[in-house]
Amino acid sequence: MSTHAFDVTRNHLIPQNEAAQLVGAFQRGIRPGEHVSTAFNRSAFENLLNQEGCAGIRIYRATHQDGTHTLVMVGVDASGADLAGADNLFAQAGQNCPPVCAPMTWL
Repeated sequence: MSTHAFDVTRNHLIPQNEAAQLVGAFQRGIRPGEHVSTAFNRSAFENLLNQEGCAGIRIYRATHQDGTHTLVMVGVDASGADLAGADNLFAQAGQNCPPVCAPMTWL
């Protein structure tokens, strides 16, 4: 359990040069063919955020039965607790790169 409170007012935006540095540092350490990124449709975020009491989204790193990596998203409430009841929504099935990759000219 975390000793830090969930900050619903946190500004997550960073400048392009910082994003490029962070992503570039990671990508310099991976092998060809390894998971680089995952794209989700807008509706994945909207569906999670539209749940009653949802104040944000937590993204879990996860692994399929075949060993491939994936991401699972779940809504969180204002206290930072996962909205993980049987009636809550979860999102997965993002479009992984590779194979669905975009040119990263901004790096």
